[in-house]
Amino acid sequence: MKFSLLIISIPVLFWFNSCHRGAGEGDNSASGEENYQTDEAGEIVITREQFESMDMEIGDPASMMFSNSVSANGYIDASPTGSAKISTLISGRVRQIYYSSGDYVKSRQTLFSLESHEIILLQQTYAESFQRLKLLKADYERLQLLWNEKIGAEKDFLKAESEYRSVQAEVEGLKARLNMMHIDPSVIENGHIVPYLDVKTPISGTITRQELVLGQHLIPLEPGMEVVNGNMLRLRLELFEKSIADLLVGQEVTFSIPDQPEKEFSATLSHIGKSVSSDTRTLECFAELSKEDKKLFVNNMYVEATIVTCEREARAIPEEALIREPERDFVLILIREEEGEMTFRKVPVQTGVTRLGYTEVLDNSLSSILLVGTYNLWTEE
Repeated sequence: MKFSLLIISIPVLFWFNSCHRGAGEGDNSASGEENYQTDEAGEIVITREQFESMDMEIGDPASMMFSNSVSANGYIDASPTGSAKISTLISGRVRQIYYSSGDYVKSRQTLFSLESHEIILLQQTYAESFQRLKLLKADYERLQLLWNEKIGAEKDFLKAESEYRSVQAEVEGLKARLNMMHIDPSVIENGHIVPYLDVKTPISGTITRQELVLGQHLIPLEPGMEVVNGNMLRLRLELFEKSIADLLVGQEVTFSIPDQPEKEFSATLSHIGKSVSSDTRTLECFAELSKEDKKLFVNNMYVEATIVTCEREARAIPEEALIREPERDFVLILIREEEGEMTFRKVPVQTGVTRLGYTEVLDNSLSSILLVGTYNLWTEE
């Protein structure tokens, strides 16, 4: 049965803030039932019995929270001071390994030890330079005393001072190298040589990488272990440059792990990068994880995230209550109920964003909307 509807246009002037978006896309048109009447004014008329048998519902728009968001991919990683790649400043053969991947270690704890000719030679050089410095210091102080008494020659005094200062700088340099390798210079000054070098961790954390074996030759600056402090994990995000204008420190970030998309975690945007990668055209940002969530993640874990850039309260109706047409959206409203008959009229509605099955309506004057059952009544002409 074909029928026509009288469409009443209701002009409404709206002011959109930065959070509003355009009407949703899509086409939900469907074939209607043929067990209702259409009067001459183009209004849809059904009986109360039909309304109840089809489980229809009428109501007003309800208040709910809507938000605009930006999608991003990222990783869980440690802050710059929360991870350390352990290497050595001098070559040597791995003598002993004390910990493996997964072990927790404290700051300044020995992870492994090295032994080599270079380690012993460095200590010998320091011992020789230290003893020579003692002699030069005594000679320098003697000539300085003579020079102050105007007895000694200035040339001899200046030569002694030059040699003393030179060896003093050499000793201080060797001492600094020994301290960097955690070898106590005072032990060498007392005539003892340490036959091996202990390599320590600069931070507390869990060993996440251990690639050493006994007898392996380790060259300077070659990483042998990696330690990550789980309490300093954060969320590193990569966003396209078009999203920069919407970002603010403090915005909420929700994210999930691809293998467990049903579990959602939250973080807070803490740092926004100031440079866009020339290769990927993305901006690097960071978000702070909650203390409880940090215990659930490991370093370099991939995540899919959403940054909530704007949130507001708005009136909304179920998406199924809308009649979607190419140029605009409509709803059916109840205009009267008399003698067991219910009369509905199709009216235009201005819509905003859609979230969780609800669509924002920007017309504050709408009421008595057919919220459930629109699909059963509406058919295209």
